[in-house]
Amino acid sequence: MNRIWHAVLAAVAAFALVGSTVLVVRNDGSLLNTYSYFTVQANAVVMVGAGLVAWRPDLGGTAFGILRMAGLVSITITGIVFSTVLAGTIELAGLEQWNDRIFHYLVPAMAVIGFVAFTPRTRLDRSAWWFIAWPVAWLAYTLVRGSVASPGFRGENGTTMDVPYDFLDADRHGTVSVAVAALVVTALALGIAWGYRWLSQRDSAVSVG
Repeated sequence: MNRIWHAVLAAVAAFALVGSTVLVVRNDGSLLNTYSYFTVQANAVVMVGAGLVAWRPDLGGTAFGILRMAGLVSITITGIVFSTVLAGTIELAGLEQWNDRIFHYLVPAMAVIGFVAFTPRTRLDRSAWWFIAWPVAWLAYTLVRGSVASPGFRGENGTTMDVPYDFLDADRHGTVSVAVAALVVTALALGIAWGYRWLSQRDSAVSVG
């Protein structure tokens, strides 16, 4: 069941990623902007990780541990932040709306359930903490790009923004507010990572015992 679940998860994430890419190309949009969204990157990481679990559920190693932790934490953050802060800020319809629901609801739910409910779970060693390098790099890239270019991300009521998410808009909310938001999300990510690693390590302790 573990392999089937993660195979379906990888397929669902791939469907939304391909669908979003097709819509952007068809509408002459920016693929760079699309793949600059943390949500889209998180779904891509989950897709790869889930595909590898479906191929080999007992796969281990430092690189895969970092990949799995990155996917699990980022997609959990995606689901939490979207449902509590971002949901409903932009009106969508048709395939775009379905992709949005897959990105923000279905894939997060399936990823969390897949790790919590099915075994064998990926062993997450201390090296898995290196997952944090990607979110930090993404934040730096996002803020620097927003300050030196005009990416034109879609905002509320037909407006555009220099960053993909409103809570990172320093021009609107101020630098202090953005810094606080970034610190809060980082702390949440580290807490979630601790939970996933604890669950992984508990499996190891039980098997040894």
